Amino acid sequence: MDRLFAMQTFVRVVETGSFSAVAREQSSTQSAVSKQVAALERHLGAKLLTRTTRTLSLTEDGERYFEQARRLVLEVGEVEASLRREQH
Repeated sequence: MDRLFAMQTFVRVVETGSFSAVAREQSSTQSAVSKQVAALERHLGAKLLTRTTRTLSLTEDGERYFEQARRLVLEVGEVEASLRREQH
């Protein structure tokens, strides 16, 4: 599992509230997105999302992880953008 990709996927699922929306963004399937989040949960040993057929909600662990993961994902994006600007 690519942890950064799984983290980015989790962050987007929370931000959009939808596995399907993230699957479209990634040109993937809802199943693949769900498997990424499940693999991340297994890796962390914590349930991050409560899923029902109609809703997604963050668990307490998920709330803590989301805030930190979102910050890290943004920082990685900023570092990459900075390097790309320097290359041009």
